[in-house]
Amino acid sequence: MKPPFDFSRTPRQRRRQRELEFYRRLAAAALLGCLLAALPGLRVAWHTASLRQANALLTEELQTLAPQVQQAGALRTRLASLDKQLKGQEQLARQRRQASLLLRAAAQASSGQTRLQRIVLQPERGELRGHATSAQAVQEFATAVAAAGLEQAALQELHAEDGGYAFSLLIPLPLTQPGPDPARGSR
Repeated sequence: MKPPFDFSRTPRQRRRQRELEFYRRLAAAALLGCLLAALPGLRVAWHTASLRQANALLTEELQTLAPQVQQAGALRTRLASLDKQLKGQEQLARQRRQASLLLRAAAQASSGQTRLQRIVLQPERGELRGHATSAQAVQEFATAVAAAGLEQAALQELHAEDGGYAFSLLIPLPLTQPGPDPARGSR
């Protein structure tokens, strides 16, 4: 510990010594304050630098993956197109099956007294339009159509025309395919 007064120096030197000591302490305090204030700034600078590096790396990876992303988008579009085509093909196949069942039943039910003029196949119903020589022939045709596998066939329209009767039978769809014929046996 220093003695409070140093008698070997003059008062002016002592005052100068105290001033220098004060300025040293002030400079040390200012330096410490600047360091404390600069630390958060330095941390932010370090984190910013690491974020820049990470962003650069991500940008590089994105540029690398961009063609693959475009290719995946093109493949999704192609898959959607193919799915739409497949659904269209499946719908056509269902319509073909329905048409074949409707034609098979109409062929089994046909007689010499009735003549089919038009077969209409719509998504929710089928329609058989024709001409018969008598109302009894129309009833027999409707009964034969029901016996041929179209049980829900209903006479929608019947009116007299020259030389006979025009008729229209409605059949709700979808039609179910009859089971295997027991006479044929299974293979």
